Amino acid sequence: MIKLSSFTVFFLFFFSLTNFCYSEIDLKIVMKIDNEIITNYDLEKEANYLVALNPKLSEIDKEKLIIIAKRSLIKEKIRKNEIMKYKSLNKKNIQIENVLNNLMMNLNFSNQDQLQEYFKNFNISINDLKEKIEIENEWKSLIYAKYSNSVKIDKSKLSKKIDAISKKEILTEYNLSEILFTPKKNFSINDQISNIRQSIEKIGFENTANLYSIADSSKVGGKIGWIRENNLSEEINKNLKGLKKNSLSNPIQIGNNFLIIKINQIKQVPIEINKEEELNKIIIIETTKQLDKFSNIFYNKIKLNSKISEF
Repeated sequence: MIKLSSFTVFFLFFFSLTNFCYSEIDLKIVMKIDNEIITNYDLEKEANYLVALNPKLSEIDKEKLIIIAKRSLIKEKIRKNEIMKYKSLNKKNIQIENVLNNLMMNLNFSNQDQLQEYFKNFNISINDLKEKIEIENEWKSLIYAKYSNSVKIDKSKLSKKIDAISKKEILTEYNLSEILFTPKKNFSINDQISNIRQSIEKIGFENTANLYSIADSSKVGGKIGWIRENNLSEEINKNLKGLKKNSLSNPIQIGNNFLIIKINQIKQVPIEINKEEELNKIIIIETTKQLDKFSNIFYNKIKLNSKISEF
């Protein structure tokens, strides 16, 4: 874990070298999403935000960074426009504070004042952060309201899985990152996989996740965190079996999409399972997986019906 002082010094130094000079920007309209105008300032501000979340993005060229920022802004604005059909945003939801606190801990800060100062160096205010968090939270709430009745959970199958696991004394726990991508039309899946692997070799897994992944985790370089093997699907476990630290899985088909997983770390943990609690955990994880699929489907649908103009 990086100590606070060295972490802060690094980013202040990085910011002094790479921060976009907003006072010299020649303001131009670069996109229009439905009725909302996006300027080059908005794009560069989004790029700064993404670099703040994933510092390794500072290693790629500005052109690629702007492409990533453009895709991120399009997704955010389309989601926001859909949310605004049903409710207004006020930046006061209790969940916002929970996400801010998690972000604070992930960036190794001890309080929100330090978090605020850090993002301020990237020209991102605390209100900017709260709005982005609220859009993500409200989008998840919208997806749950629309699709929760379509989620299918086989509790009997999950219970049998827990019974089998409860006989073990030790489980494998993985620290994982992901790249979830959709096959492109008129482009073979093998060529697409080859391009992603070449990108990983050239600019690293985290930056490639920002560039190619459609998962929300792409904003943080595809990082998922620690997950026990019993909370992964059989197909994913099969692909991870025998792999070592820093290894990549083969592409795993998930519905109409494909998933590449990186193992950041592996450890063996002793277990003592409370079957009821474990079942509830697995149900939540499986529900989230299914809702994520519905989220991607719904987003792609409304994106097709959105008017996106680039200038």
